[in-house]
Amino acid sequence: MELSTHSLEAELATIAESAEPGRTAQIAIRHWGWDGRGGATLEATGRELGGITRERVRQLCERVAARIRAAANAAGTDERAGAAGGRGASQDGEAGAALATPIPAPALERALLHAAGAAPTTARDLARRLADERVAARPFDPEGLLTAAGVLGHEAPFILDTVKNVRVVLPDPPDPTIDTAEAIAAIIDVARAIVRRAGAARVRDVTSRVAATLAVWVDDDLVTAVVSEPRDFVWLERRSGWFHLPSVAKNAVVSRVLKVLSVAGRLDLADLHAGIRRDERMKELVMPEYILGKLCERIPGVAVEDGRVYAREPIQPRDVLETTELTLVRILMEHGGSMERRALEALCLAAGMKASSFNNRIAYSPIIAARGYGRYGLRGDGSAAGSGRAGEAGAGPARDVPRPGDIKHFQPPRRR
Repeated sequence: MELSTHSLEAELATIAESAEPGRTAQIAIRHWGWDGRGGATLEATGRELGGITRERVRQLCERVAARIRAAANAAGTDERAGAAGGRGASQDGEAGAALATPIPAPALERALLHAAGAAPTTARDLARRLADERVAARPFDPEGLLTAAGVLGHEAPFILDTVKNVRVVLPDPPDPTIDTAEAIAAIIDVARAIVRRAGAARVRDVTSRVAATLAVWVDDDLVTAVVSEPRDFVWLERRSGWFHLPSVAKNAVVSRVLKVLSVAGRLDLADLHAGIRRDERMKELVMPEYILGKLCERIPGVAVEDGRVYAREPIQPRDVLETTELTLVRILMEHGGSMERRALEALCLAAGMKASSFNNRIAYSPIIAARGYGRYGLRGDGSAAGSGRAGEAGAGPARDVPRPGDIKHFQPPRRR
């Protein structure tokens, strides 16, 4: 049969079956990853296919490899009209039979050519590319390419490695102009750092920062492949390259969103965006308001409707605010929700707050909003803190905001 008309999986299966039909071929295919699933250990293969021992799996795979090579050498000898005197053929049991020339395998050759062009990238990205280019019937793990190249005598233009828990495809021989593994590690670190500080990141920002840090050229396609590797990766907008990594802990923007929603009812995205940007540490927040809205939609318990953000269930201020912020909320709610700065400062200092802490919170806390010249109040309508029910209007004392006398002590400050 013409191998060139078949997918990579079908081509490799045909080669294995021609050497050792039946279960033995299936054992070799599974162990080598010729089914595109990435291969399996000797033990796992034996368990999956009949409960045979790992040593028996090894012996059977060696036998299949030896017969594939022996058949290829015998065919080559026939074509040379006996010029080699039959010396190229091997016995069935010789696993190490040498190959005079690579065994023809058109689909494998195309796959290796694609791998050479794709490297460096991730194993998952290369697997998808092989399916997209119709070389394979489905995503084909490159582990199977390496074993196929080894058995069939082809040069593999890449190696597989793991960088920060990401399986990557690196060029072989390596690129002399760049330490590719170092660049991939930098991409992972930079992407997570940007998301942690700025809530979300853009591919182009990661690319430019890595290039500046390492003083090398880095490709957007490589950055995209690497940053999208985590299973919880989320595109906020694929066209502009905005993405989010929920697994990144201590996300500065997410923590500020929760702070605001603990004291506000529904509020406009613009108001929320302005509150987050009050903090001088948020200079890296370059995401537009509509991207912030998409990020909010990804925060558990938070919803966005018609450009307004709210918490589906009440967020207790004591769970997300720092001690000084709790004091500000309590005093403001006890005095109608907004106050002149001088009067607010006097009450806060009387409650034990330091002047420097007061000045910092008034200037930078996302829950505080200016209400005219020299007057400050809570961002939004303050209804969440006033009623304990997000999105409902309310007034009066903040029943969910603890007073110094209500609990033994305030929680220690938590920087966000």
